[in-house]
Amino acid sequence: MKNLRPFAWVIIIINAYFVISFFWTYDINADDTANGIGIMVLIFWLAIMNTFLYVLYRITGTKKRECPACGQNVKKGLTVCPSCDFDFMKAARGPQAE
Repeated sequence: MKNLRPFAWVIIIINAYFVISFFWTYDINADDTANGIGIMVLIFWLAIMNTFLYVLYRITGTKKRECPACGQNVKKGLTVCPSCDFDFMKAARGPQAE
């Protein structure tokens, strides 16, 4: 949880707000059909909203990645870590059958 970007916290807060606000107005005395339709609308709305927020989250992502060998931030597009010479291309290919 410590490595979450600020936008991830925005997504979590928005989801919590919608869920809490829905159940705040939830009518326990309503018939099952009304409650079922309300829950269905909530799930549908959260699915659409989270799809949109996920696209925004991916678009606003950083231009760096973490090296699995040394943990340094490496600019995306580089194939070798400048700190420890870890080869990202070789790691992406996986073990070669010999």
